[in-house]
Amino acid sequence: MNCAIFAIGNEILEGSITDTNSTYLAKHLTDLGFKIVEIKALPDNKEILVDNFTYALKNYDLTITTGGLGPTFDDLTAETVALAANREFIFYEDVYKSIENKLAVRGVKIKESHKHQAYLPKDAILFQNDKGTAVGFCVENSGSLIISLPGIPYEMKHMFENYVVPFLKNRFDLKPIYKKDLKFIGIPESDVDEAIINTEKSDDTEVIINTSKGMIIVRIRSYNYEKLMAFAEKLKDKLNKFYFGEDDDTLESVILKKLIAKNITISTAESCTGGLIAKKLTDIPGSSKSFLGSIVSYSNDAKNNILNVSKETLEKFGAVSEECCKEMLTGCKKIFNSDIVIATTGIAGPDGGTKDKPVGTVFVGINMKDKVFIKKYLFNGDREAIRERTANIAFRNLLELLSE
Repeated sequence: MNCAIFAIGNEILEGSITDTNSTYLAKHLTDLGFKIVEIKALPDNKEILVDNFTYALKNYDLTITTGGLGPTFDDLTAETVALAANREFIFYEDVYKSIENKLAVRGVKIKESHKHQAYLPKDAILFQNDKGTAVGFCVENSGSLIISLPGIPYEMKHMFENYVVPFLKNRFDLKPIYKKDLKFIGIPESDVDEAIINTEKSDDTEVIINTSKGMIIVRIRSYNYEKLMAFAEKLKDKLNKFYFGEDDDTLESVILKKLIAKNITISTAESCTGGLIAKKLTDIPGSSKSFLGSIVSYSNDAKNNILNVSKETLEKFGAVSEECCKEMLTGCKKIFNSDIVIATTGIAGPDGGTKDKPVGTVFVGINMKDKVFIKKYLFNGDREAIRERTANIAFRNLLELLSE
């Protein structure tokens, strides 16, 4: 079943808001068995909307729209869907009464403009809005459906999950698609691509590669579970050295499971990452079973006064150095007495780089049961990317040490 998703609103096209609705819908519709063939942002323009809806009704089994169902003059979705589907645009008295009641409960005085939300395509299937005033609706034309949902994310999600999904399951003979995401780190994308090309797979198995700040995710999709798993296992075997998890696994969640299982404690001393490693660990419920604490020693004074990095080291080698990183590990170890310490110090940019230490220069250290491992890296990317890459490489190095 081919499906399109249209996000409607000038505010999306000008970048005032981020369209998270389309991402949410694409994921959930794919899980249901629909094939997403188009995702598009459309302006609050009557002619453009009618043209796109008309095309969609001729070419797609299902089109989902979000936005443009409000009470203002530029909310044109219902009217333009009616025009594209050759439906009358009529006033629904019961919808208007529902809007009146909802606004009265909230102490909002009804306005003439609120009637606009009660005008919908004739004979539309309506979807109740438990979170707001704009009802959703569905129209059909020659077997093709357009379903229009509110643009406010929490309204849209509630309506979709509670009313649209049951409707779609009843309306279509859906064949669920099976999914498996394999996650790798420490290997070039080209090597993963080569491994995929040289691994036998069935014609109905689709493979996508995504890269993100040093990690590679191989997304495998198929309507046949056995064929999907067979391909996934072959690829894992080929790239086993770089494989760390799948689906919802993250580097930090895999590491934390290992630490808790082995009753190992950990702490961090962070400079350039600004507490990012600690945040990633403490985002995981139950992290207190292993994670003891963190020192974010951003300034030289903090490194000296809290972690006891010597002034001589800072003056001779600088804060971004192997020597400083080693003393940060030692200082953090003394404070928390954890089995493992991670330390990071570097230049995340955009300023602060020199010829000898350009932006992206980072030292990552690990003290694991009193054995010290420190490596120097030169990362590219902006400030956020360098910080993320630093955190990820720290986790990767620790994962390797834990696997030995």
